[in-house]
Amino acid sequence: MGSLWGFRCKRCRAEVLARPEPGPFMNRTAWTPPVLCCGQTLRALEPDQVVLVVPSRRRAARCPRCGYQVRLVVHPAGSLVCMVCQTDFVILGGTPDRPYRTTAAVTPNADVW
Repeated sequence: MGSLWGFRCKRCRAEVLARPEPGPFMNRTAWTPPVLCCGQTLRALEPDQVVLVVPSRRRAARCPRCGYQVRLVVHPAGSLVCMVCQTDFVILGGTPDRPYRTTAAVTPNADVW
């Protein structure tokens, strides 16, 4: 999990995993993802506090405008908001970069004559 950092909302206790953006602010206390939860920034978690989740059960949230995305560990009580675009994140199923899409097989109805 080395490149993912954990963050938690102080109010609703939502947890997300995010990749840090390269740049001068790479220490753990300075950088937070550009995401608002419950109207406030997220608090960084220490590596030993990050909950390990089975990868198939992770969900992602993505900003539809700028494309920034995070993995959800504990779902937020409300919506996540992108600090850059001021747009609500869209919750995706599955893992990030692979949006969950359900496909249903079309089978002919056997009762139709």
